[in-house]
Amino acid sequence: MRPGAGTGANLCLRGTLSCVRCCLPHIGGDSWRAADGAWPGPGGLLLKFANFNPRRGPRIEASGYEDAFADVGRGEMERRFARRRRLFLEIYDPERPRESLPRYMEAVAGAEGYRYRHGANSGPASLHVGGSVPAGPRGQGELPECQLLGFIDAGGRPGCLAHPLAPTSGGHDGRDLAGFFHHTGCCNSVACEAAREFPHLSPAALGVFDRAVEGLSWYEYSRHATSVLVYYLRAFDHLLVRMDEAAVLGRLPFRELVSFTNALYDEWPLKIPVPRGTGFMSALDLLRTPIPLPERILHIALRTGFRADTFGEQLEKGREWIVRRMERL
Repeated sequence: MRPGAGTGANLCLRGTLSCVRCCLPHIGGDSWRAADGAWPGPGGLLLKFANFNPRRGPRIEASGYEDAFADVGRGEMERRFARRRRLFLEIYDPERPRESLPRYMEAVAGAEGYRYRHGANSGPASLHVGGSVPAGPRGQGELPECQLLGFIDAGGRPGCLAHPLAPTSGGHDGRDLAGFFHHTGCCNSVACEAAREFPHLSPAALGVFDRAVEGLSWYEYSRHATSVLVYYLRAFDHLLVRMDEAAVLGRLPFRELVSFTNALYDEWPLKIPVPRGTGFMSALDLLRTPIPLPERILHIALRTGFRADTFGEQLEKGREWIVRRMERL
């Protein structure tokens, strides 16, 4: 479902925004689906499309405990981030990271009253950190949250203080020397499908993404722009490219674009009927057709019910219907 290596676009760091959702399990975010099949997106919008990814749905899968804890809120997290930055700059020595990082972790644990200790922090079992989180309610200081997460610059951008690209780390990678994901490969072990889908968005879809997240804080971006929105844009990427070529996309606010694609989903004349009859092509059959991959994904997202014996005719009918709808914009 992903042709080539992609563009190199980075969802974790996009412009001035950072996503920290994988390191902050209690931040929660968009991971539910409404009764009518819509997914939540930025600004409280509901985005209608069927999941095209056979491996995972449009929800973050960063850990075994995602969305399992109460969110403490942006203000509290920013207080923690600021305190951690101060302590990190006081204690961390880039010339002696192995010695200074544990001292930092001990100091910040004391400052925050942090008592949680995950059970599997070394060996093969550490690859399944989520499985080491005990069941039952947690009190203050018992929430699994990586304390290397803080403000990495004076401008208040959150991220991993020990990441080699963070200004705070001095170029050294200390992520596997300390922190909640100790010995797990850290970023490489996080199963964020949205981050893997993001580099495969077209320039037209990336432009829509940037407009949709404009003005968001790090907190809003982490909660609402890093899972469902990426899947939505991948689902409709073929359409977005066509709209961009027709000079329509750039003048549509995101809210109006969502209204257009939701109507397309609701009124799509080629949708598989319910109950489903016989003779319809499966998603796997559709993926084997010679049409461009983004167009195949679009038809899966629209729940198109092609029949093998009339595929070409139905395909042209669908293309013409979309063109007519675009002409109304």
